Amino acid sequence: MAKKILFIFNPLSGKGKIKNSLFEIVDKFTDADYDITLYPTKNPDYCERKVYECAEKYDCVVIAGGDGTLNEAVKGMLSLEPNKRVPIGYIPCGTMNDFASTNNISPDPIDAIDNIINGETIPYDIGLFNDRPFIYVAGFGAFTGVSYDTPQVSKNIFGTAAYFFEGLKSLPKIKGINTKIVIDDKEPIDTNASLVMIMNSTSVAGFDFGEFYNEIDIHDGIFEVLIVPKSFSLIDFPGVLARIRNGEREINGAKMLSAHKVTIKTEEPVKWTLDGEYGGEYTDMTFEVLHNAVEFIGKNNGGK
Repeated sequence: MAKKILFIFNPLSGKGKIKNSLFEIVDKFTDADYDITLYPTKNPDYCERKVYECAEKYDCVVIAGGDGTLNEAVKGMLSLEPNKRVPIGYIPCGTMNDFASTNNISPDPIDAIDNIINGETIPYDIGLFNDRPFIYVAGFGAFTGVSYDTPQVSKNIFGTAAYFFEGLKSLPKIKGINTKIVIDDKEPIDTNASLVMIMNSTSVAGFDFGEFYNEIDIHDGIFEVLIVPKSFSLIDFPGVLARIRNGEREINGAKMLSAHKVTIKTEEPVKWTLDGEYGGEYTDMTFEVLHNAVEFIGKNNGGK
């Protein structure tokens, strides 16, 4: 019996290239004995709502879009009872596609479909940020707002360069925020932070964290926490990230720590990004890991 796919695509992601591949996508799936139902997203919450309303009627859900669209799909899936959830396949069509980079998913739609057809279901840890799910990163401070501050038109025209130029514009606004961070109920870390990120990814905003963090385990119940204090000048910042890429866990006050849960309090409200989208302003936040909460379809790299 043919498998049933709920296929949701964002026609605005990236340069809208997915629209040019729809015939090939449908043809590829039908050749592999799948029945496919297509829905284009129509508003910011459309994907989440459609997954919640329809996913249990299908064998799997396939999402074509950027990381924000994938985040919506995961939120919709988590709204279902665990026994009603189905695996998610992903065709990356955004500008950065950090989730795809971490999981070795090809940006070519046809190759990504091969990954879905021939792949296996892989359990994946999901982060919970003040009761809101995220897949691979939550953060505030330096550069974290670039992904949602960059106009979509600029992303479509300039691609990743658009993020670079928007980042340059944000440099004069970067300041330290007095922050108290408690990781796994250990002693609090008090810092004047310019950047805090909680992540389950080897790529954030297109920045590859290197071979050391390619060893990250997507379903070990642990996320990584990057804390960079304001004491670093902007000139030093690239050097800090480069040393972290090489596996250093602490560099003159900057830290990379592992965590099951985190609480963060800031002296003033800060803007958070969740999977590259605006996540709201908070002074208090709590984070925990939902262990193996969602299944994705792809290549199993030994659990990494």
